Amino acid sequence: IAGLNPNNGELLWSHPHVTDWGLNISNPVWGSDNLLFVSSAYNGGSRVLKLTQKDGKTTVSELWFHRRLRVHHTTAIRIGDHVYASSGDFGPAFFSAVNIKTGEVAFQDRSFPKTNFLYADGKFIILDEDGNLALATVSPAGIKVISKASLMKNLAWTVPTLVGTKLYIRDRRTITALDLS
Repeated sequence: IAGLNPNNGELLWSHPHVTDWGLNISNPVWGSDNLLFVSSAYNGGSRVLKLTQKDGKTTVSELWFHRRLRVHHTTAIRIGDHVYASSGDFGPAFFSAVNIKTGEVAFQDRSFPKTNFLYADGKFIILDEDGNLALATVSPAGIKVISKASLMKNLAWTVPTLVGTKLYIRDRRTITALDLS
């Protein structure tokens, strides 16, 4: 994991985050409290780094690390002190929540295979890899599915896209636009 100066590419800081095959596909999640959540599949696990600036220098300290949460290629979203993500690589996936400050896993739910999702209007719009689209509320206590429908036929590994009231979902062969108004 590295921080670069966007103007000239200079390395400002770095911290190791090793995976079995050198792959880190998921995006890190940054918070206004200077905490950076990073997670990878392939035995990479999850960690939170605290970034601190003093006299123009950035220092990095690791708050926690564990392998219980392994985000493959899917979305992770932070709400308050919790990060929500789909954890799993080769085996089953779990819809999970972890406390960003402590690393404590709040819940792991098996009701979905690997998922991508977005957060809008206080709800999660979830597309799982089997093509099921769901609307749910999520808290550190768990996930509550409001509605769920099977819409895609092929492997769906993309994040749903919401533009106004139009929701776009895609699997390996089809793009579908849904009007949510």
